[in-house]
Amino acid sequence: MALFHTDEMISEIQKKLQIINVKNYEPEVLEMFTKDFSLRFCWSSNALEGNTLSLDETVSVIEYDEVRSGHTFREYKEAKSLYYAIQKMLLPFHKQEITEAWIKKTNGCIMEQSGEYRKGKVFIGSLVEAVYYPPDPEKVPVLMEKFIEKWSTESGAETSEEFWKNLAKEHIEFESIHPFIDGNGRTGRILMNQRLINAGYFPIAIEPTGKYRQAFRRYEKNNDISQMIYLICKAETEAIERMQVLQRQINEEI
Repeated sequence: MALFHTDEMISEIQKKLQIINVKNYEPEVLEMFTKDFSLRFCWSSNALEGNTLSLDETVSVIEYDEVRSGHTFREYKEAKSLYYAIQKMLLPFHKQEITEAWIKKTNGCIMEQSGEYRKGKVFIGSLVEAVYYPPDPEKVPVLMEKFIEKWSTESGAETSEEFWKNLAKEHIEFESIHPFIDGNGRTGRILMNQRLINAGYFPIAIEPTGKYRQAFRRYEKNNDISQMIYLICKAETEAIERMQVLQRQINEEI
């Protein structure tokens, strides 16, 4: 039984998007939204992986090369690398075919390396307790081939409810394959955003809380996808509202 009921959220998103036509927005608003999204996504996506930079600190290092004490060089490097990956792979927002090459290039930009599939075994969790063991590396190429074929077929002919459900399932499936040695979560969330853009939605930055990891566990243990759908829809609602706020700010200045 689904714990989270998202029908009303999905309905509200569709209503708001019918009112909002992104083509009617001033170029200045779109530019502001793009910048805001890029910085928020860098912060939230890295934070979901354990990076301790705040949003303000993330902005400071990306915009001004400003670093502060209390953080590692790796954390600052992750912020800059992910920002570069967004500029390279998502901007300007437009429809793109999601291929194996695109996914590998995305991971390569994030990790500043070739973006090849992993050659060794990995685990998700801590050294004390592994929560999940992804498939063996020799299975990854075939699993990814099936993954890309499956979701490219699923996309495009869904109802709005099916779209959000499939998006959540696709994200969980990608993370369960865990095709790369590192950067899988960040790669998967960029992939999710490209899927949103392809379907005419706004890209999102998922709130970095424990509820995101909880959504994976809920699906694994109870086959309940509702929490992941809820988190994605909540982030989409926030993205729409942010665009509306930016438009009002511009209108007030005119």
